[in-house]
Amino acid sequence: MIKIKKNFLPEELSLKLENTITSFDFSWFLQKEISHDDKSGYCYFTHNLYENNKVNSSLYQHIMPEFLKILKAKNLIRAKLNLYTRTENIIKHIYHIDYPWKHMTALYFINDNNGPLVFKKPFKEIIPEKNKCVIFNGDQEHKSSSCTDKPFRLTLNINYEL
Repeated sequence: MIKIKKNFLPEELSLKLENTITSFDFSWFLQKEISHDDKSGYCYFTHNLYENNKVNSSLYQHIMPEFLKILKAKNLIRAKLNLYTRTENIIKHIYHIDYPWKHMTALYFINDNNGPLVFKKPFKEIIPEKNKCVIFNGDQEHKSSSCTDKPFRLTLNINYEL
């Protein structure tokens, strides 16, 4: 099951999120590998909003209640922002699942770019569009990618239970 919802957030909240995380003083943290199994040598940046049953960022209070309400999430597992920098060619990372137990994943695109979200079965490529959210079963293998047409690819990855 893959659901795609455009205009996911009210425009004001979408703009607030983008402006906040692209501001000069917003903190990003280096991840030295894309995933545990990825040995490509590529890295990316994250900002954890929620993990291990605790809030990790003051931004959480400003955006997550609206996401959780729209998603009808009963139990939040993790919420994190991802920033992939532009590369000369689109780099598609390895397929993975976020967690090995039953859960849902929502991937929210914060900016337009040409770095697709790719699903293995059924094969599907989804091009990021600002304020679009892709919701899918957490056991569906998927992969992220870099982009070539913007300075960065920004997403919010939410893992939750219904």
